[in-house]
Amino acid sequence: MIERAPGIFEVELHSGQLSISEIKIFIVKGTEGGRSLMVDAGFRNKDCLRVMEGVLEELGIRYDQLDIFLTHKHHDHCGLASVYAERGARLFLNRLEDRHCYDCLYYSHSHGAAEDQPQVLRSVGVTPQDTPEVWEMFMEINRRAEGEKGWEFDIPGFYYTPASAGDVFCYGNYRFEAVELSGHTYGQLGLYDADQKVLFIADQVINGIVPIVGTSYPDEGLLARYFKSLEYIKHHYADCLVLPAHNGPVTDLAGTVNRIVFSYLDKADMIRSILVHGRRAMTTQEVARLAYGMERVPADQAQFIKLKMVISKTFSCLEYLYEEDFALRTERDGVFYWEAP
Repeated sequence: MIERAPGIFEVELHSGQLSISEIKIFIVKGTEGGRSLMVDAGFRNKDCLRVMEGVLEELGIRYDQLDIFLTHKHHDHCGLASVYAERGARLFLNRLEDRHCYDCLYYSHSHGAAEDQPQVLRSVGVTPQDTPEVWEMFMEINRRAEGEKGWEFDIPGFYYTPASAGDVFCYGNYRFEAVELSGHTYGQLGLYDADQKVLFIADQVINGIVPIVGTSYPDEGLLARYFKSLEYIKHHYADCLVLPAHNGPVTDLAGTVNRIVFSYLDKADMIRSILVHGRRAMTTQEVARLAYGMERVPADQAQFIKLKMVISKTFSCLEYLYEEDFALRTERDGVFYWEAP
């Protein structure tokens, strides 16, 4: 446990998963007898739960005096939310995070996911007929989630208080305002203290990697929203302690933002070239394999996880090109096809 600022503690959790191996959970200690804040809940992993139980005990924080601000609804951020809620903690989340039950990047969100999954996978070109091996890998994830009885892969349903940009949360000497961080997900929120210059930035900007702008749903404009958000972040939070959920504080905010933007623009340009030189309309997963140099059938679980990620990133880039009139999108039998104008 590291104290990043007076009364703000960082706890690093490890999942042992191939997709996302670590996350930083932040705790803002409240005044004596007052409520405390936890930013995100962490992986639904029993070892992670034991670590957090020890941290909360060490800090003297009771569950009935704990608020948990869930920045977005991905399994590494919300996995343990239902456990904490059952013990008396209050949860806060942007209701926009519940717009969809499933996408091809993340596992089941419990409610409605079983019905949504086949349609979503089909929309990006993953079907039992055309890509049986990849389809079976997705089904294996479902079986593992069922076998673990909700641990590791699932996000069980939980009740929460809806949060929106502009909402204020006060703990100890801090006064945080919820701020919009759209792009990584549609409704991701962060927390910003303008006086203390502290920003919990979730997965919007991360050192060393390019955050996934992942969606499988059309007409959401996520990549364009992400670019707009990053431009604002670069100019308004440069003097802050910027605390992301992965890989440590961001010290060169402008440089990190520029690296992320250029990476997406380069990939979008490559995908545009693939469409221009393509001889036919292609599905999202076909474009993704060409753009990232992947085999038709993933060789192992690590390659399968990478394929899931690049399908989502490719879909976001294709949607961006479509919005900018550099790509055509058609739908046939529930499958999206892409080609150059």
